[in-house]
Amino acid sequence: MTDLRDIVRADAPPNGDVPPDWFEAAFGELYPVIYAHRTPESALPEAEFACAQTELAAGDCALDLCCGTGRHMVHLLRHAQGLTGADYSPALLRQARGTLGAGPMLVRADMRQLPFYGQFDVVFNFFTSFGYFADEEDNRRAAREMARVLKPGGRLFMDYMNAARDVPRLVAHSERDAGGRRIVERRSYDAVLRRVNKTIEVLRDGHTEARLNESVRAYERDELCALLEDAGLCVQRSFGACDGRPFDAEAPRLILLAAKRQDA
Repeated sequence: MTDLRDIVRADAPPNGDVPPDWFEAAFGELYPVIYAHRTPESALPEAEFACAQTELAAGDCALDLCCGTGRHMVHLLRHAQGLTGADYSPALLRQARGTLGAGPMLVRADMRQLPFYGQFDVVFNFFTSFGYFADEEDNRRAAREMARVLKPGGRLFMDYMNAARDVPRLVAHSERDAGGRRIVERRSYDAVLRRVNKTIEVLRDGHTEARLNESVRAYERDELCALLEDAGLCVQRSFGACDGRPFDAEAPRLILLAAKRQDA
């Protein structure tokens, strides 16, 4: 398996090019345009697999952490009515409310300080919605918060990128059309900070409408498992995709199923 610390890309930007608070702007009104391909339909197999692995029951209380536009919640609601969505972005929460209606609770929250107590049977965290923070202690704090809001024995389902596969295959530059706009994406890997960085330029009628950044910590499997264990979670199983395949270096995703320790 490739050691990500040995990967150095010549096209990697200076560390300062991605601001540490990049997430303040990245998940605004343009996010659903940039990622229009991430639809409720594409989320169905992911949500169904997550429900099966966590054994989500009708009477369970569950949290979709970083719920975004609610594309997974649409399907989770068929399995449990006690469902809450939490996200930092007011824009995405507004869209989620339009999608989901008045039923589920939607809360604006910072994952480093969640406004909940140990009330959830299940916490879902889909599509690499972790590792956002430049300060590693903030990422550890977010993991501790996931554990804290779970009941003893409660389950965490985390769907993350497979860094061992994705980092060596980063596409440095790509362009595509979405929502009447041209989306220009530039990607690089910072081997010092071990982060995958992306700059997104949104063009409309040939003019720049927005420039956005994304940056995610490239945790490998053992590293992410250790972080969750330190937070009070016991990792029970890992998968390489939502079809249940085993995890390995070539798997499309890293999916972890963990449970809160009774003594945590």
